[in-house]
Amino acid sequence: MAARVWASAVAAVLAGLLAAGVATGQAPAGDEAEPVAVTGHSARISEVNALVALVDVQLSGPARALVEYWNESAGRFRTRLSDAAAEHQIPVVRLRVETTYHYRIGVEAADGGIVFGPEDAGEFRTGAPPEPLGDWEQRGSGRSTQPLILGDLTRHLVYWDDEGRIVWYYKAPPETEGIGAVRRLPGGNLLYEAWRCCLREVSPLGVQVGEYSHDDEEVSPHHDFLLWPDGRIVSLAERTVEFDDDETDDRPTLPIVVDTLSAWERESGATQRLWDALDFWEIALPGEEDWEFVGLARGSFRLWHGNSIQVAPRGNVIVSFRNRRQIISIAPDFQSIEWKLGGRDGDYSFPDPRDQFYGQHSASELANGNILLFDNGLNRPEAEGGRYSRALELRLDHEAMTAVKVWEHRLEPDLYQEQFGSAYRLANGNTLINFGVVTWPEEAQGGEPGRPIVIVEVDAAGREVFRLETQGDTTEQRYRAYGEIDSIMGETRVPTAAELRAG
Repeated sequence: MAARVWASAVAAVLAGLLAAGVATGQAPAGDEAEPVAVTGHSARISEVNALVALVDVQLSGPARALVEYWNESAGRFRTRLSDAAAEHQIPVVRLRVETTYHYRIGVEAADGGIVFGPEDAGEFRTGAPPEPLGDWEQRGSGRSTQPLILGDLTRHLVYWDDEGRIVWYYKAPPETEGIGAVRRLPGGNLLYEAWRCCLREVSPLGVQVGEYSHDDEEVSPHHDFLLWPDGRIVSLAERTVEFDDDETDDRPTLPIVVDTLSAWERESGATQRLWDALDFWEIALPGEEDWEFVGLARGSFRLWHGNSIQVAPRGNVIVSFRNRRQIISIAPDFQSIEWKLGGRDGDYSFPDPRDQFYGQHSASELANGNILLFDNGLNRPEAEGGRYSRALELRLDHEAMTAVKVWEHRLEPDLYQEQFGSAYRLANGNTLINFGVVTWPEEAQGGEPGRPIVIVEVDAAGREVFRLETQGDTTEQRYRAYGEIDSIMGETRVPTAAELRAG
C-alpha cells in the first residue's frame, strides 16, 4: 500500500513538472536519484557573433542536455548533447540573419532517450553580420545537395546553408591583409591562412583560439595548405632569389619569387622543405608577350605562382602554377615531377586547342585519373574563345600523351574571373563551382553596373541544381567555395513529418 502511495506521489510530481513546461530526465545509470528536471533557462545572442545564440540551462541535478530550435522557413535542428552537469551554456549555431527562432530543452534519460519540455519554451532573434556582409543582396535558386557551403572571403569566413542563406560568419582581425585557404578540423574549428602572417584557428563561436607560425624565415606560406595525416601542415610557400639578368643593363639583378612546398608542425613551428621549383626548373624570363601575365607583384617577379595543392588518390601531389599556365604531378616522395600539363613545356598536347586552360585555380586529380580545374581564361587567345571562365575536366592519355576535354560548365551568358575561383567534385558526382568576384566581358555586361559573385552546383549533365548570386560591396572577394560539410558544431537537422513519410 505504501509503495502504491509513493508511486502515485512521484507520478503526480512528474505530471506537475510537465504541465508547468519543465523537461525531466534521469540521473546517470547507477544513481538512485530523483529524475532530473529543467529548473530554468534563458537565451541571448553572442556579443561576438550575431548568428550565434547562447542558451543557459539549469537542471535539478547533473545530466546531459541539448537544445532543439526551429524557424518555419529555416527548418528544425538539434544541438549535440552537452556533458553531464547541473548548469549548462549550450551554443546554438547555423542561424539565419535577423530571424526569430523558437526552442525547447531536452534532457537525456537513463535509457539514452531524450525527454523534451514544451514545444515553445522560449525564443530568440538573431542580428545582422557586419558590413559588407550585412549589406549584401543575395539571391538563391534551387537547393544545394550540400547541407553547408563554406567560403573564404578577403577578410571573412562564411557558411551558407543549402538555400544560400548566410548562417555563420567570422571576421578576421583588422590587421589581416587577406584570408587564403581554410580547412575544417575535427570538432568544427576552422584553420585558415592569414596572408603573409600565419595560420589562425577559429572556433564555431567565431572566436580565434590559436595562431601558428613556422620557423623558416626564408620562406612564406601562401595560397593553399593541407592537413597531413601525421598532423603536420603542408603548405605552398615561396622564397625570393636575385637573378642576374645580363641583358638588362639598367637592372643587373631581378628579384624572382621561387615556389616551394614546406611541411611544418603546428605547435612547434619546426619546418621541413619538401620541394623546391629551382631543383627542377631553371629561371627563364618570359617572352615579351608574357610579361603582363607574370607581372611584378610586391617588388618581385612571380614566374610560377602556385595557387592550389592536392594529394591525389595515388599519393602524388597535384600543384597548380597559375603563371606557368601549368598543372604538375609531384611523386609521393617529392623527388620527381611525374608529368606537366599545359604551359610551354607541357608533356601533353591538346588535339583541340580550345581545351587548353589559362590562369587556372583549384586543380585536382579525380579517382578516375581525370583532372578537374577552374579555368579562369586569363589571356585566352581570341581564336580559342577569348575571355570567359569555366569548370573544366580533362582526360589524360598517358600513351598518346594527349589531353582532351570530357566535361565543362560555363554560365550563360559567359562570366569571366581573372583572379579567383574554384571547382570541386563532390562525393555525389556533382560539381561545386565558385566564380568569385566576377568581371563581366564588355559584350555581356551591356552597360549594367555591378559585379555579381556566383556559386553554382551542377550535376554530371551540367544541369544547375543550385545557384547563389551575391550583389553588393565586392571588396570582399570570394576565393573558394567548399562542400562536404554536414555541421558547424555537431548540430543535426530534424527531418519534417513529410520527409519521414517519404523515407
